[in-house]
Amino acid sequence: MLKPTLLLGLVGLVSFPTFAANIEGGSYIGAGLGIHQDSDTDGAGNLDAESMGYSVYGGYQFNRIIGVELDYTDYGDYDSKIGDKVFSPTALSVSANVGYTFDNSIRPFFVAGLSYVDLNSGKGTNYTIDDDSGAGFHFGIGVEYTPMDRLTLRLISQADAVNIEFTDNSGKKLKSRDTAFSTVMLGASYDF
Repeated sequence: MLKPTLLLGLVGLVSFPTFAANIEGGSYIGAGLGIHQDSDTDGAGNLDAESMGYSVYGGYQFNRIIGVELDYTDYGDYDSKIGDKVFSPTALSVSANVGYTFDNSIRPFFVAGLSYVDLNSGKGTNYTIDDDSGAGFHFGIGVEYTPMDRLTLRLISQADAVNIEFTDNSGKKLKSRDTAFSTVMLGASYDF
């Protein structure tokens, strides 16, 4: 009697995540286009965005509330006031995706996690950047809507923040500055 009960329990445990994914969760992959929202350069003045950005994302939604997401974002090109290319930041992030899916298929959510940011700095910087890539913080707030089975539309305001160290030509550290790039993205994903 114990063997059939144990076997039935194991089958139930293995099939429960698949069953739950069909009801309230599962894997997804998507892409979006974004426009410049702001660039916070820690008191050094704002930069002008010269192009649109894009994002490619995917993840797994465990239930109506929580999921995990991997995101690659290209924030576009940022120029100084005189037109020199300063940065073309990109970020690869892994984040928690927390929100709530209502019965009408609308889901407000926020994302927060760690990112690897590469500034791709250009000649428009006044100082030498010792290392234009490093660990950062990824965060955002948005809303999703699922108008039909397997299609989810998303509007999100998201940003990546990173610390930049500036040096002079001899390698002497001059200053350290926190920098954040943010965008508003409209995206669509396919739910598996």
